[in-house]
Amino acid sequence: MTGMTPIDPANAGPDALAAMNEAKAQFGAVINLFKVAANAPNVLMGLMQMKKAMHVGNELDAKLTEQVAMLVSALNRCDYCVNVHMHVGKMNGLSEQEMLGAMAGKGADAKAQALMDYANEVVRNRGLVSDGTMRKVRSAGFSDKALLETVGVIGFYTTLQYIRHVADPAHDFPVVRDFDPERHGTNDGPAYVTA
Repeated sequence: MTGMTPIDPANAGPDALAAMNEAKAQFGAVINLFKVAANAPNVLMGLMQMKKAMHVGNELDAKLTEQVAMLVSALNRCDYCVNVHMHVGKMNGLSEQEMLGAMAGKGADAKAQALMDYANEVVRNRGLVSDGTMRKVRSAGFSDKALLETVGVIGFYTTLQYIRHVADPAHDFPVVRDFDPERHGTNDGPAYVTA
């Protein structure tokens, strides 16, 4: 697949550099995904602003957010993002087994499982969630605010995953060998994994 050329921060224009600097401030580095996204600095900066806003007064903690992000990455067949979230999940205190479980839609505990089931339905059904799943996730203690934050996490990472698929950046993190897009991904598109 022909991808997009990454922007080198050393040669970036002022808007691209500002967007990459914001990505670095939030994520600690300018990974290759952000370097290709910097071809549209307005898009990258908009995503960074969304991410920053989602963490002001949020109810979802980092562990729940990373479990949802891993599930969304797997459902969207994004090998690059699965690799990234395995790393970030571990940085946030989740074990490799917990992240592999999240990749397969399994929560680290009963409360997380209710949220994973909700996120799974949101992604697979384009936001259409059954009454039973809504009752279960609310009974697990999630407020409407937390459920909308989950939709925000899904939207944010889905956008990055689509950029990954279109732009095809080089991988930055070790490959998660257990990821299988046919088994973990939704069934509404072809598998897409690069070597």
